[in-house]
Amino acid sequence: MKFAEVKKFLMFDLIGSLVLAALVAVGTVLFGSFNEVTWRVFGTLAVAVVHSLISLAFVWDESEKNNFYKFPFFTNTLFVIIILSFVTMIFGIWKIVPAETIWKIYQTYFYLGFASLHGEILSKAMGKEKYIDSIIYANFGFIVGVVLLLQPIVYVTNAVHVLPEIYFRWLAAVAIIDATLSILTVIFFRLYQNKHPELKVPSANRGHVSIWVWVLVVYLAYQVLSITSMMFAGSMFR
Repeated sequence: MKFAEVKKFLMFDLIGSLVLAALVAVGTVLFGSFNEVTWRVFGTLAVAVVHSLISLAFVWDESEKNNFYKFPFFTNTLFVIIILSFVTMIFGIWKIVPAETIWKIYQTYFYLGFASLHGEILSKAMGKEKYIDSIIYANFGFIVGVVLLLQPIVYVTNAVHVLPEIYFRWLAAVAIIDATLSILTVIFFRLYQNKHPELKVPSANRGHVSIWVWVLVVYLAYQVLSITSMMFAGSMFR
C-alpha cells in the first residue's frame, strides 16, 4: 500500500474511534450507567485511538522525514508489532487472555523488535568481504537462538527456580557469543571502511543510523548483563 493510502485508512480509523467514544460517552451519561462493560468499551476505544495515533505518526514520519528509510525490515517489523499490540490489548481488556500473559506477550514483542533491529544493522555490513558475511550469518543464528531461549524464561512461572542451571549457562554463552560476533562485525566493517573511504556514510546522513546503533549497543549490554544475572540467581537459589 502507498503511504497516502495507509495514512488515509489510519485517519479514518482514528476519526471513527473518537466519534464512537463520544457517542458511547454521551449515551452512557444520558441513559445508562457506568458498569464493567462500559469501562471495557471505553478501554477498547482508547486503545484504538492510541494505536491509530502511533501508527499514523509512524507512517507520517516514514513518508515525510524518511528517518527509517535505511531500515525497512525493522520498520515493517515495528508496524506489525503495533498491529499485534492492538489485538493483544483488546484481548486483555475483554479478559480473553489473562493480564499476566499479556505482559509476557509484550516481552516477546520487545525481544522480536530488537532482534529485527539487530539483524538489520548487521545486514548493512554485508556484501563487502566474505569473512564478514560469514560472521554476520553466524550472528543471525545466535540472534535467533537468544530470542528462542529467552521465551521459556518469559512464559514459565518462576523460571529461575524451575529451569535447570545448565539452561541459563547455555543462554548466557549464546548471548555472549551474539554480542561478540556483533562487535567483531563492527570492527571488521570499520577496517573495511578505512581501506575504502569513499564508502563511508556522509556526515549529513549519520545521525539517525548512529542513534539506532547506540540503542542496539545499550540493548546488547542489557541482554548480556540480565542473562548473566539470571544465571547467577539460578545458581544461588538452588
